[in-house]
Amino acid sequence: MKRFKGLVLATLAVLTVLAYVPSQSVSAQSAALSINPKKNYLIEPGESVKDKITIRNIDSNDDLNLYLRAVDFTYTNETGTPKLLLDEGTEQTTWSLKPYLKVQENASVAPGKSTSLDISVDIPEGLGAGSYYSAIVYSTTAPEGGNVGLSASGVTLVFVNVPGKVNEDLTITKLGLYDSTKTNGQGYINFTTNDPMNIAYTLKNNGNVVEAPVGSITLKGWFGQQYEITNVNSSNVVALIGQTRTFETCIKTAEAKEDDPSSASKCVSAGLWPGYYSVCLLYTSDAADDLLCVD
Repeated sequence: MKRFKGLVLATLAVLTVLAYVPSQSVSAQSAALSINPKKNYLIEPGESVKDKITIRNIDSNDDLNLYLRAVDFTYTNETGTPKLLLDEGTEQTTWSLKPYLKVQENASVAPGKSTSLDISVDIPEGLGAGSYYSAIVYSTTAPEGGNVGLSASGVTLVFVNVPGKVNEDLTITKLGLYDSTKTNGQGYINFTTNDPMNIAYTLKNNGNVVEAPVGSITLKGWFGQQYEITNVNSSNVVALIGQTRTFETCIKTAEAKEDDPSSASKCVSAGLWPGYYSVCLLYTSDAADDLLCVD
């Protein structure tokens, strides 16, 4: 067990990780297109799912003519932004859903109208347990190589979890106070001239299943003040297969206002002092509880 020294900011309560298929179902818009950005399924080997994709033309004057195709995607950095592998010659990913995903190749939607297209996922017998995912790309011109006529938001990400014995291998690589003005995991700090407002942790997913951390964080200040972050991943974001991802959360959030529900996600001062801090994470391994500390 690692020891820590200096002024201790926090002991983090047990942080667990769950195999996860994202469940958000908000609409996304690109050009004249409004779509559902994610589809999520749990499918046993040898079984299939049939579903619909709804496309809405938000242009009130012109028809929307679309070409659809399935492509693989990965990650760009430690954020959740997907990187679409649009080139036809790109090698198929190990988590590719393309061989099992079928969707209509083109569609036409009248101005201001919606249409529904069939989508099916057929998981073959013997396919190993784990997460599989690809994207359905919508373009306004026939795709040539890596070119599409809409921005990257014109996609539906399709996730499938195949149940069974999976390889879960999620490693904590960093944790500590975090400067939210910096990105891509570069914001870790151990000394601050302002009262700290954010904490973060970075996870590396070496397994074969999409995962999301859940749990709570208990922070203890210099004079015994205690703060509890009851949900370390309130947005239900995930670490994709092979991805190193940084998860950031507020030490203290503002109280929700009836006229502004988003206010509950805003960071406010927890009354902590500027200075030097260490952060420790209590976690459960296969052998026993252990403690990871950063000075």
